[in-house]
Amino acid sequence: MNHIKYAWHRFPFWISWISVIIGIIAIIPFFDQCSIFVPIAIVALCFLTAFIMPLLNSIFKKEYKIATIGKSSISLRFGSIFDQDCFVVTTNRNFDVTPDDQYISRTSLLAKFVDAFYHNNVSSLISEIASKLGTNSDGTIIRQKYGKTISINKESKIIYLMAFTDRDKNKQPDDFYISAIREFLKEISNSNHGRTISIPLFGSNNSLSNSGFENYSVALEGIVTMIKLFEIENQRSELRIQIVVLPEIRNEIIDTIAKLKK
Repeated sequence: MNHIKYAWHRFPFWISWISVIIGIIAIIPFFDQCSIFVPIAIVALCFLTAFIMPLLNSIFKKEYKIATIGKSSISLRFGSIFDQDCFVVTTNRNFDVTPDDQYISRTSLLAKFVDAFYHNNVSSLISEIASKLGTNSDGTIIRQKYGKTISINKESKIIYLMAFTDRDKNKQPDDFYISAIREFLKEISNSNHGRTISIPLFGSNNSLSNSGFENYSVALEGIVTMIKLFEIENQRSELRIQIVVLPEIRNEIIDTIAKLKK
């Protein structure tokens, strides 16, 4: 159903181009000698094409450009975020990375990242984080502010770890999402040096907290809204962001993409 909604949203764009063909058909003298049903059939086919083309795009297209209000380049891509050269993984303000279900769920994106890049060697990741952030007297990593981001290099990839939540989810302030994303965008705008950074759908039931949005569409609208707000507040800055989502949620968010894309 959402694919049909996408096609309907994009129908005016396609029909605006196909209307040129319809206009040409209307003035071709050849059709004066044909049955009235021929030009009617061609016009009907044009209208049908204007609906079928976006419908096919909604099913098979892998990447979509998202409209912004500034100079930033924002896109959404279906695929695995780990296939990208530069991507973001969220953790909590203590930068816990051990997926033992105490602070980090075994089903979270962070757990999948650790398994893929630090399998049976999470201690080396902890040491690298500690060297960048410092430790307390007991050896634990110093707690960071929301949105604090560090970069690590692994297997020719640049990975940003971002403090998104707290260990104690019940004590998170109501505006933690806004604080985290605003600080994150500020940090990467100063450090990405023109690279495109791939991000997940922040807050989309990320298994790090109980603070996820009610569905993926709301999460998508949330991050795009935060990017536009950043552009208003930082008009000289330019972001290059690719939102990466799994193909299996395409049906849920495709209608939202139609409203957000260029």
